[in-house]
Amino acid sequence: MKKEIYKYGFAKDKTIISAIKTIESFNMIKDGDKILISVSGGPDSVFLTRLLYLMRPVFNLTLYGFCLDHMTRNGESTRDSLFVKKLYRKLGIGLFSQKIDVKKWCKSNNLSFQEGARKLRLERLFKISKKKEMDKIAVGHNADDNIETFIMRLIRGAGARGLSGIKPVSGKIIRPLINTLRDDIITYLESSGISYCLDRTNLENIYFRNRIRNIIIPFIEKESCAESFKSNVLRSISILKDESEFIEEYSSNKLLKAALVEKDKPGKNVIFIKVPVSIIKKEAVAVQRRIILSALEMAGSTLEDISFKNVDDILGICTSGGEYKAVYPEKKLRVFKIGSYIYFINVGITRSFPDEIKIFLEDIRSVDKKNKAEEVKIGTRIKLDYFSMDLSSELMKSDSKKINFNLAKDAEAFLDYDKIKAPLKVRIWKRGDKFCPLGMQEEKKIQDFFIDSKIPVNLRRLVPVFIDSEKIIWIGNYRIDNRVRVTEDTKNVLHLKLFKK
Repeated sequence: MKKEIYKYGFAKDKTIISAIKTIESFNMIKDGDKILISVSGGPDSVFLTRLLYLMRPVFNLTLYGFCLDHMTRNGESTRDSLFVKKLYRKLGIGLFSQKIDVKKWCKSNNLSFQEGARKLRLERLFKISKKKEMDKIAVGHNADDNIETFIMRLIRGAGARGLSGIKPVSGKIIRPLINTLRDDIITYLESSGISYCLDRTNLENIYFRNRIRNIIIPFIEKESCAESFKSNVLRSISILKDESEFIEEYSSNKLLKAALVEKDKPGKNVIFIKVPVSIIKKEAVAVQRRIILSALEMAGSTLEDISFKNVDDILGICTSGGEYKAVYPEKKLRVFKIGSYIYFINVGITRSFPDEIKIFLEDIRSVDKKNKAEEVKIGTRIKLDYFSMDLSSELMKSDSKKINFNLAKDAEAFLDYDKIKAPLKVRIWKRGDKFCPLGMQEEKKIQDFFIDSKIPVNLRRLVPVFIDSEKIIWIGNYRIDNRVRVTEDTKNVLHLKLFKK
């Protein structure tokens, strides 16, 4: 419930009031919330702690802090951690603290230090908040962080979504200082006699963000003679945010109306999303990109590692015809275009995939390796476990009353046995396979035959291919080879029949 908090004494300072307005504007806090504060000892996290500490009695908040000692800066990170412990002990706020060699962790996970430290910190924050049933996680991103992020993304070629800045609220994460400038935060702390720590690496221009902060922004402010540079950027971010949210909502609604969404019932996680290509292509390009992003997010992506190129690559396979195409935007996500549909598949939930999708996702080499050709002994009935079928084989004379071509079904084949070079085997199809379809004199690639027959890519490895020692003789359930067809001269007929399990 919104409170008249400006009546309270602590809300007289303009910097505090600015942060409170942000909290109210985005409904960040509710009565009785349990909030975990990410605190490093720097000015932003100390001010954030002060703000929420003052608001605690007004909103009946339960506060905790989390501090991660990165074991860096020649012991300075440990010094900052000790400062945080003293501060939180003084304020009577519970603190969770951990000490991790972050550089070593980043190296073992093949991540840059900045990216790895951020991921590790968020991972620990979410783990603690879940275990302790916290309602919110408060982090200290301020307005300057937002401006720096805007310029970084602008240089890297981001679109409106990226340029709309850091979200004030993202799931459980709240950013009460996102509209408060860094200088105002430091002025408040110093005028109030509140101590904080300084990270000297913020002054080193090794990292891209530091060069934006320490070189590019001061240069623009000085040379452009625009005193309101930062406020202008923040206004642009706000405008882009509003427009981006509108397009995002419109695109999400389009996706939800058109998509088939298959979920894992036990965990209710999305397994795959199936979208008609035509639905995507009829929209404006800006909406097409947002539909792709919405589908990726619905399939389990955080979108953190999704680039503009990833999205355009996916749009590039959104064609109504042609062979199947695939894009791999993330380790756990696969995007396939099969026929007139595009699939967004979360491969992290393999236990729930239908068999045809499991087959489709398997590595071709591993499938070939474990599904070698199986010999067929004439006159027996065998199980073809990989294809979920049984096969019967029978040898008969050409004048047998059992032979009735008019009643033969697709699952049956009548072949001239004397034109088959033993042994007879069955296997999956392989790229490069060729055969002579019944009625033709020249060979045709099985892949082309599948395309012409409109057999979906994910079902092709479920089609049994029968071979002798020289050639393919039958594409099970579809077409026999012209070279083993029954003619007037045929004496012995091999009858093969497939049964679904």
